[in-house]
Amino acid sequence: MEELIGCFYFKQTSNGNLIGEFSNNRSKRIYTESADKKKRNSMSIGNYCGTYYSTWQESGVPKFVNLNISSGTDKKIFALEWTGEKGIHFNGVGMLCDNILIGYYQ
Repeated sequence: MEELIGCFYFKQTSNGNLIGEFSNNRSKRIYTESADKKKRNSMSIGNYCGTYYSTWQESGVPKFVNLNISSGTDKKIFALEWTGEKGIHFNGVGMLCDNILIGYYQ
């Protein structure tokens, strides 16, 4: 089976949650994903770093995992990791463009 490679974007809501879309080389559609920020006490708009409860659907089956977003030393490149009960689901890299987090995952 070919390696999964996909792309995504996330927009931050005024409450610090994320809404977005994704696609990958195994699908013929664009799907939605949303993520609720776990800790709100350090929330500020434009700060994507943190841990979220992430949800999306695959073939009509809902998926629920944790999404952790962290930034590198230059604060311009972001590392994303989607993890669930069975470990890491996906790793990704992103950057900001007009306050929208865009990137790829595998």
